[in-house]
Amino acid sequence: MQLQQILNDYQIKKDFKLNNRIVLAPLNIQSSLFDGSVSLNDILFHQQHAQKVGMDIVGSAYVSPSGNTDYGSVSAADDKKIPGLTKLAEAIHVSGGKAILQLVHAGRMTNGHITQGHEVVAPSAIKATHGYVDMPKELTTEEISDIIDEFAAATRRAIQAGFDGIELHGANTFLLQQFMSPLSNQRQDSFGGSLAKRMKFPIFLVNQVKAVAKQLADKPFIIGYRLSPEEIEAGGLTLKDNLMLAMVLKEIGIDYLSLSLRQYNQLPLTSDKLQSFAIPDIFRKAVGDLPLMVAGALSSQQNLEDAHADMLAVGSKLFMDPMWPEELVTGQSRLGAPITGGVPYSNVWPK
Repeated sequence: MQLQQILNDYQIKKDFKLNNRIVLAPLNIQSSLFDGSVSLNDILFHQQHAQKVGMDIVGSAYVSPSGNTDYGSVSAADDKKIPGLTKLAEAIHVSGGKAILQLVHAGRMTNGHITQGHEVVAPSAIKATHGYVDMPKELTTEEISDIIDEFAAATRRAIQAGFDGIELHGANTFLLQQFMSPLSNQRQDSFGGSLAKRMKFPIFLVNQVKAVAKQLADKPFIIGYRLSPEEIEAGGLTLKDNLMLAMVLKEIGIDYLSLSLRQYNQLPLTSDKLQSFAIPDIFRKAVGDLPLMVAGALSSQQNLEDAHADMLAVGSKLFMDPMWPEELVTGQSRLGAPITGGVPYSNVWPK
């Protein structure tokens, strides 16, 4: 894709158009208040970084205290957070981008300090092999239903706050991926075992948040899903399983699929037959015309043009230089120059 096409308007679906195809990737900048309330730093960051992108995805908003992924994360876990989230969405809109709230539950990838004493839970009582994490308690079927309701409630809050959509965080070994992975999901009930059973949680969840959006959103509202294509550990989640999930997600009606990659054109590790094909190309074959977003080391014009996707999620480069999309056109770097534009600080601080 040529730069001109990347920087032109892009229509995700009817009545939902982006100014360009560059997306601020979901970054957890860990600048929220102790209780997860939106801070002035959150607002200033997104005010500055939404100016030249088509879409700004606010990273890692946890849907319940037990699902908090890290200190300083944004909370979408109760209605008291709506005023701050509203100001955050307003700041993004005034700066020119679409505002998407990424919703997450950490599952076993957290500990009691981060959750402020709330019990760490997971599909199975299996401790993660990396990170500062606690042994989780296995969720009951009733508790699984409760978490789905928590995602639904967080979706309602995103709608009330004025966001243009949500992204379900099914990547980076958090709860949605934990249900998909044979390493973390060894349940013996209807939510574990076969691939069809392991897919039930994400399928139920997508259907529930779609129902909330259909009922409550009074403007076009999109639902995206982010996944990590595969796990490299022996016996982990394979590319084949996630391709099946992606095809099912398309059928039940997500609006875009986002691939969390280290490198935008990386090759798969869990499929001998597909080792010579880039992962985005493989998913494109699986999901057809479903809008596809990729991330991973997109740091130059050449990278952007070489990436095979409809939307390009940029993290580190935009973190360092939010004016980068404009500089691609002018050829002149503004790195280090004062950032202007956006909305006055006095209008964005949560009241």
